[in-house]
Amino acid sequence: MLVIGFSTRNIVCSGSRAGYNMYTIDAFSDQDTIDCCIATKELPHELDIRSKDAAEIIIDMIRSFDVDFDAIVPGSGFEVMDFTSLPWAILASDPKNIQMVQDKLALSHKLSELGLPHPHVYESVDDEPDKFPVMIKPRKAGGGILNRMACNEQQLSRAVRDILKNEPSFTRNDLMMQEFALGEPASVSLIAIKDKAVAVAVNEQLIGTPWLTRMEFAYCGNITPYEGKYAEEMCKISEKLISELGLLGSVGIDFIVTKDGPEIIEVNPRFQGSMDTVEMATGINLFDAHVKAFQGKTPQKYGKVQRSAGRCIIYADKEIRIDAHVLKEMRKQRVADIPQHGYVAFKDKPVISVLQTGMNRSDVIDSLKRDSKNIKRIIMK
Repeated sequence: MLVIGFSTRNIVCSGSRAGYNMYTIDAFSDQDTIDCCIATKELPHELDIRSKDAAEIIIDMIRSFDVDFDAIVPGSGFEVMDFTSLPWAILASDPKNIQMVQDKLALSHKLSELGLPHPHVYESVDDEPDKFPVMIKPRKAGGGILNRMACNEQQLSRAVRDILKNEPSFTRNDLMMQEFALGEPASVSLIAIKDKAVAVAVNEQLIGTPWLTRMEFAYCGNITPYEGKYAEEMCKISEKLISELGLLGSVGIDFIVTKDGPEIIEVNPRFQGSMDTVEMATGINLFDAHVKAFQGKTPQKYGKVQRSAGRCIIYADKEIRIDAHVLKEMRKQRVADIPQHGYVAFKDKPVISVLQTGMNRSDVIDSLKRDSKNIKRIIMK
């Protein structure tokens, strides 16, 4: 199996545990990624995947493995790249369906048609909001790093300028404005086949967590299971929506749980960052479930949580270089996404992930905080 994405560690390690022979092309070549693969290749740093020649470059890299793959599994950033010139199966949803749900403006129109709860989305960042605060974010990018909140017209103008400055390839049409919904961030992980979607876990999301990052809306990890009262309702909403959207395999839906109930924020038509915690909490192998979904098979119904599990992502407060001593000390914790010796993590970029399990959420959070504190002390010396 060949996995292609910006960060593929959780996918290839899941596949390796399930007994598949894994290969990957990604941007980081983390140590644990390499350990789980037969062979790896690193994406060129200068590659712009939105360019016309990106697919040709990637296809040349694929052919250079000189392997007769059983299938290609696209990960984050490569969900709609055209691989039809290759002779192998592509284990992904229809590109037209993926493109629709990845465009948050188009998705909001679909949610309105289906009568499903979601924050109001404006047609343009140049519209006059009905009320503040609002969220400004990329229409087709995730991770939360570029998301900005605005509480008045001045902050709105500043937020748009700030995002365009940080992402020069964007225009105003690449951005969207959304009503700000106050609540708890959560997600549902599903496995979908042609006519059915099954929710396998509900997850708490760690967003802008102060002990992990200085960025207010950056994705920082997950706790599985989500322990709020709307878990079952989110499962029902998610199963209905994914069936309507025609997505296949591993799919995730992000929610904000407000005082009035859950609202849909976005749909991820690919493996999600919650993959580690879902697998640790439920015992399901999501890579194997994804492969079998394309054979028309789904796992058991959500609800068989065996333990609480957490993953948190530590971001760099300043530019740091990872040397052998730092790597040795970090490995004393239960870590993942382990960088190579000499890796330079720039300010506000991810350094490493910490994994933990426990009897309940409190145990997991306490362990994650303890281990993260230890690692930050090591890397900030």
